Amino acid sequence: MHRRARSILRGEQGLSMILVLCIGALFVALSAALVYAASVLTANANRQLPEQEAYQLATSFSDVLEGELNKKDSSFAKFVNGQFMFSQSYGKDIYDLESQPKEFAWKTDPNQPDGGAEAITVTLRRRPGDGADKLNQTANSTNATDLRNLLDTLEGENRKGMEIVDLQLDITVTVTKNGESFAFTRTYDRTVKYDSDGSQAKSKKLPKVYYTINDGPTKYYRIKALTFYAPGSPDMTITDENIGSYRLTFHCDTSQQPDSITYTRGAKQSTGTTQE
Repeated sequence: MHRRARSILRGEQGLSMILVLCIGALFVALSAALVYAASVLTANANRQLPEQEAYQLATSFSDVLEGELNKKDSSFAKFVNGQFMFSQSYGKDIYDLESQPKEFAWKTDPNQPDGGAEAITVTLRRRPGDGADKLNQTANSTNATDLRNLLDTLEGENRKGMEIVDLQLDITVTVTKNGESFAFTRTYDRTVKYDSDGSQAKSKKLPKVYYTINDGPTKYYRIKALTFYAPGSPDMTITDENIGSYRLTFHCDTSQQPDSITYTRGAKQSTGTTQE
């Protein structure tokens, strides 16, 4: 009896030893897995740090440019409004095709502190806006009252210009830091107004809104309700009796700068990274 009991105890001790060894091996495996996971997370964090720094620099610089864009006297706004958004040098018809990109590259001083960017590139692109077709519109009606109301609408409140989103502008800021390149793009809607008040057109500067009649080349300026003036020609007045003889076309003179320009963020915004 005692022998059998001792034999059973020895067998249980052997099973306990095997169980302890298995549990120990499991802990070793779990420890190795944790070490591996920690090393992977650390490596990913180390890779993401330069990307995050490049992202922060790109978005911060984009914010600075946005502030400068709506300061009409800033050098950036003067270039954008006076040249890039105005000249066909960056693409043919401004209101027909997307422009060629205009790129400005800047590299930092190699002796600067390590916290700065290695390089910053600003790329501009221009395209026609959703309201570009409002710059030229046919204005016809069957009676003089309706025609006047239509022209008042086209010319905006108090004839100070209707708000027109004539162009869109993409500003892409690309920042390179520690071999990581990050690009951040914002799209802006450009809203313009063209002053249409022609009441003093005979003696002072002509307004930037004019009309053509029956597709003729002469530019007419609306000086009263439905009275039009063209330099060197007698005034023309449209009434219910003669309205059928005229087909008017409303034009904004895009060869001149608009009287008012503002930029607001559009719906499009994109980001991206590329490995240098």
